[in-house]
Amino acid sequence: MPATFMATKAFHISTSNELLAIKDRVRNLISHWGEDGRYKEAVLKSIIQRFLPGRYAIASGFVTKQSFDNNFGHESSRQIDLIVYDTNYPVLFRESDFVIVTPDSVRAIIEVKANLRNQGLEKVLRKSNLAGKFIFDGREDNEAPIFNGIFSFAGYSRRNVGNQLETNISNVIAEFANEADFNNFKVNHISFNKDLFYKFWLNGNEGSSNCIYKIEDLSFSYFISNLMDFLSGKSVLHNHDLWFPVNKEFDLTNVF
Repeated sequence: MPATFMATKAFHISTSNELLAIKDRVRNLISHWGEDGRYKEAVLKSIIQRFLPGRYAIASGFVTKQSFDNNFGHESSRQIDLIVYDTNYPVLFRESDFVIVTPDSVRAIIEVKANLRNQGLEKVLRKSNLAGKFIFDGREDNEAPIFNGIFSFAGYSRRNVGNQLETNISNVIAEFANEADFNNFKVNHISFNKDLFYKFWLNGNEGSSNCIYKIEDLSFSYFISNLMDFLSGKSVLHNHDLWFPVNKEFDLTNVF
C-alpha cells in the first residue's frame, strides 16, 4: 500500500483520535452532564471550523422565520446544537458563538450527542427531522437540500447493529412518508461512533438509498468530509481521495 495513501488515511484517523482524546476530559473534572454536553459541541465545532470555506460560519442558536398567520409575526425553532450558515446573508442576532439566523442562510444543522443509543435514536431522528422541516418550509429555495446530521461520540458497538439501526431509521422515515419534500430536509448523515456511519443518498432519477457503513476509526472524519462535500462539492469531488481515503463501499453493511 503506497505510503502517501497511508499518510492520508492516518491524517483522517487523527481527527477521530483527537475527538476521542478529549471527549471525557471535562467529565473527569465536573459532575454536571449538561455542561459536559456543551463542551462536546464546542469541541466538534472547533474541528469543523478548521475545514469550513471562508463564506461559512458555525455556531449554536436558533432559526427564526416569518409567520404568515398574522402580520409581523414570527416563529422560532428549538435551539440547534450547531448551525452552519452562509455569511453572505444577514444575521438577525449574533453574540460570540450564538446566533439567530433566517432559514435562507442555513446550509447545515447538526445534533451532537454523547451517546446516541442511550438517548434514543428514533427520538433524536424525529427531533432532527422536524428541525429540518421547520427550516426548509421557511426557505424560498425549495429545491436545494440541507445537510441534516447527527453526531454521536459513542453509543453502539460494531457488531450486529445493522438491522437494529435499519429498523429505527425506517420507523421514523415512515412517519414522514407524506411529506413531499422529505428527502430535502431529512437526516442524511449520522456518525453513530468512530466506526459506524450512515448516509442517505439522493440519486436523482435513479431514486435514493439509505446506507450504513462500518469504517473503522473513520466515521467522525467521513462525517466532516461529507459536510465539506455538501458545502463545496466541486472541490471535494476533484480531490476525492484526499477527503475520502478509503472506499467505504467495501464496508457497506446495510442498504434499505
